[in-house]
Amino acid sequence: MPKNTNFSSASGPLSVGNVVSAGLRIYRDRFKLYYGLAFTAYVWLLIPIYGWAKFSAISGLISRLAYYEVSETPETVSEARSYVNSRMWTFFWAGLLVTLIILGVTIGGGCVFGVVAVGIAAIVGQQPSGAGLLIAFLLGGLAFIALIFGYIRVFSHVSLVEMPIAIEDNITASSAISRSWELTQGFIGYLQLIFFVALLISFPITIFINIIGIVLQAILPLAFPKDSPMFDLVFLILNLGITFASSALLLPFWQTIKAVIYYDLRSRKEGLGLRLRDSGY
Repeated sequence: MPKNTNFSSASGPLSVGNVVSAGLRIYRDRFKLYYGLAFTAYVWLLIPIYGWAKFSAISGLISRLAYYEVSETPETVSEARSYVNSRMWTFFWAGLLVTLIILGVTIGGGCVFGVVAVGIAAIVGQQPSGAGLLIAFLLGGLAFIALIFGYIRVFSHVSLVEMPIAIEDNITASSAISRSWELTQGFIGYLQLIFFVALLISFPITIFINIIGIVLQAILPLAFPKDSPMFDLVFLILNLGITFASSALLLPFWQTIKAVIYYDLRSRKEGLGLRLRDSGY
């Protein structure tokens, strides 16, 4: 049984800082375990369909392990893996549905923005003055803001879709999306603040990955001719390895953040009595 991370009950819902700090603490305490799972998940991505389903299931496995760390009822990896493996294809279909939803919102928003752009062009054509250009600029800016706002809302509503599959019983791919939508209702601003802070924390890793890629491109030509097949092969293998290794640093972080959010939203909305102990956050 994994060691306990000293979570327990404390009064009140979690703040944005509490959520991020809790996620970081779980990530730190379980780093070796979660990193190994995440790296394995990325290797599975090399196999189409089945490997993608395995990636989804392992992501859900990390979330389940983190969730039960928060609730102070930790599971062994074998127990949690047995549970999520039985739902591997549910994870896959839920992820596919979310992708289609996001794609649909993107295409729909793009079409609406295109109609607005045509309208703006007509306004400028009829009134090619400073006032016309100002109106066009304002309408274009409002349309773009509305598009981004709508995209963010939809993304936030489906951001926890893997959590119900990993935790709750009798969940299908479609009901997981409904469940995520229900739990996040009324907490979009809260979620966006958490995701923004988490993004800032993960940003240095993203920069590091880009720097490694640039250095790799600069060093390899010293060993292999840049136009040779060997250069392409070595670059592909090294780049893939670096991408997997670095991405595996981020996946557990985001999955633990989602686990804490899911725990907190259930506590707020359903009164589960699951609260974190005051740990000096």
